[in-house]
Amino acid sequence: MKKYIFILFSLVLSSVQAAQFEEGVEYKVVQGVASNEPIVVEFFSYVCPHCYTFEPMLEKLEARLPDMQLKKTPVAFLGGEMGPILQRAYAAAVLLKVEDTMSPVLFDAMIKAKKKPSNMADIKALFIANDVSEKKFDSVINSFMLNGMISQYDKATERFDVHGTPSVIVKNKYELDMGEVGSEERFYQIVEYLLTKDES
Repeated sequence: MKKYIFILFSLVLSSVQAAQFEEGVEYKVVQGVASNEPIVVEFFSYVCPHCYTFEPMLEKLEARLPDMQLKKTPVAFLGGEMGPILQRAYAAAVLLKVEDTMSPVLFDAMIKAKKKPSNMADIKALFIANDVSEKKFDSVINSFMLNGMISQYDKATERFDVHGTPSVIVKNKYELDMGEVGSEERFYQIVEYLLTKDES
């Protein structure tokens, strides 16, 4: 009997939680068909203070949902002339497999530093200061592969009509309204809800 009461309680709790999140409030539909994969895409910029403070939440989300695929997409439209340079810097960090090291460095340089990087030479100096050789940096920064990544970042930004950061897209279909999230725990719950929304 207790088992059935527990199941009933779980179903009621699940329906209450689902009812908390409404299309047009916490999220909106941006594509007609959802991905079959548990993909969460974050559009971000190294000049965005909100993206900087959002980083720990994304790390916790990954720990909470180990099967989720987190894709980070740098936008070029913020930061003036540095926008495309920083976008390229992120792609270089990914190709060089130093994203975990360089992302915090680039955020700190653009958000916290008194003298911020103002050109690609400054960005290159940051990589070299963090144990990336000049030769390795030069080998990827204008490479065919990196240029392809930049093209994909820009296409994704256009596809989802992203105009601000951070923007979070779940399963290539749902965009969170970050102004309606309310709390860190609620953010996790909304993402979890949207990841399972189209499952039969």
